[in-house]
Amino acid sequence: MSDISIYTLNARDNFFLEFAKEHFELSEEVMHNEITHTFNECLNTLKDKKINYSDLKPTLIPSIDRREMALVFDTLRIESSWYGLPVFDKIIPLFDKNSRHSVLVGDYIGNEDLQSRLKQEFLAEIIPAGKIDYKHSTQFYIVYINNLTDTMVKRFDDELKKFDAYVGYFDVSNKSFIEDYLSTILVKLFIKSGKNIIQGHEEDRDNTENVNMSGYRFEESGYTCKSLQSTYYDLFLSYKIERGVYTGFEADTTLSINAISPTVFDISDFNIIIEEEKFKYLLDSHAGRIKKAGMIKLTSEELKNFIKEKIKSNYIYNLMFLKKHDTLKFNIIVEAKAQDTNEIVKLLVALEYIPQDKTLRLITLF
Repeated sequence: MSDISIYTLNARDNFFLEFAKEHFELSEEVMHNEITHTFNECLNTLKDKKINYSDLKPTLIPSIDRREMALVFDTLRIESSWYGLPVFDKIIPLFDKNSRHSVLVGDYIGNEDLQSRLKQEFLAEIIPAGKIDYKHSTQFYIVYINNLTDTMVKRFDDELKKFDAYVGYFDVSNKSFIEDYLSTILVKLFIKSGKNIIQGHEEDRDNTENVNMSGYRFEESGYTCKSLQSTYYDLFLSYKIERGVYTGFEADTTLSINAISPTVFDISDFNIIIEEEKFKYLLDSHAGRIKKAGMIKLTSEELKNFIKEKIKSNYIYNLMFLKKHDTLKFNIIVEAKAQDTNEIVKLLVALEYIPQDKTLRLITLF
């Protein structure tokens, strides 16, 4: 087996792999081979389109120091039934030409029995641009953008205030009800990687073609639209908004592990190993961030318990197999609250997956 590096695998919103495994009763070894084969086909397709997979990393994985925002628009203030068009006519010119983002969209939908909670959370968490006339959740259209700097967030908010339909935004950089809920209702729209707009297209359309499936006016702002079959886009080019592992969605984690290993176990039951020298090194080298998170006084055992508790709080990403070192590893992001300021601090945790011992070895924490 050669080196593998997959930034993210989306089996949470795409059930193709889970269905294939169960329907055809495929072994984990066969699934591993199928996933890596499909991933390599995806890489070759991107290469043919002169897109470097490595350039897409910041659009596909969560960040500990970048921000995420969900722009909110009142569709009752837009005359067209295709309200996405005037919304993106305003948004597209606001992107930095060199920036890289994943963009997800959707209406703020919900069953009638959820309407009271949806309104309460909406009004509690939104950073308003002006008066909000809330009638029903479905009147609001949401555009989610990741990998943002403070300057980018301010630019979107300031400029969109000139657009009557814009009512404000949610800061979804940290865990919240809104972030969690949006992860269940929004759908991927495109990746912006520099001047390339990357979208999925139909399975029966050849990958030599490039189409603008959304129909939004990217080209008028100087962008080039590129697309590939949705199998590749859905599985390997879909940003997953952070949330816990819900019951019934555990396959997202097991299939992500299966992408780099033919041996798969439920990692929530694994032991955590933190070597004493590693523990001392982390406290010395990353003391600032760890202290900020209120974790500087944790013992090694307490840190193990903290990580174990957080394993189910998020999905795993940056999946890697390093042949030279015979190492399987992945990352998760954990959140901790600073004791003095109540500020939420994000920490990246890199773990080695050791299936034969059912252990996870801490590689780094910062």
